Amino acid sequence: MDVGERLKERRGQLHLTQEEVAEKMAISRQTISNWENGRSYPDIERMVRLSELYQLSLDELLKGDQQLVNHLQAETNVQRWLKIFVGLLLLNVVLMVSLLCVSPMGTGLFYLLFACIGVLTLTIFYLIIKKI
Repeated sequence: MDVGERLKERRGQLHLTQEEVAEKMAISRQTISNWENGRSYPDIERMVRLSELYQLSLDELLKGDQQLVNHLQAETNVQRWLKIFVGLLLLNVVLMVSLLCVSPMGTGLFYLLFACIGVLTLTIFYLIIKKI
């Protein structure tokens, strides 16, 4: 049994309508329908909320649905890479501002900051092309 079937079955056991679940989750009824029919999957935060609402463990919800597990793993990886990407981007901006501040000071520090900006920029492009 996949997760959509489990969600639909458990909702029925609890005598809840899709509307009621959607209202409690602050999402649309169509989203609940899509989950139950396997057209889309809930993200990990919503899976946790569903497990609480339906009084099921995450293990009970996920067990046997390898496609959902793969989807959640891929989503988690994308989120991790996005955090790294944003961090590198912010660090690059800080280095650029520093470069503007130290340019009159000394050429050694200027070239060091310039090199760091170059490396970070290449890393960001790599993440864009290969990871995101």
